[in-house]
Amino acid sequence: SMVVNVSEYEELAKQKLPKMVFDYYASGAEDQYTLRDNRHAFERIWFRPRILIDVSHVDLTTSVLGFKISMPIMVAP
Repeated sequence: SMVVNVSEYEELAKQKLPKMVFDYYASGAEDQYTLRDNRHAFERIWFRPRILIDVSHVDLTTSVLGFKISMPIMVAP
């Protein structure tokens, strides 16, 4: 099946990564205020679906600092 949103990537990562690695990426620092605020910010974003638009060939590639990446999802240190 195809992964279509960040929550699905998180679930896939939980299945594929060693527990210690997943726990590191899935957690936040100290009291996790920023992590919680970021999750709430993403929950407030609503996308209006476009109907009858051809999505058989969607390209999510973009560039960051001159480097081409396959989709606009990144992990910060």
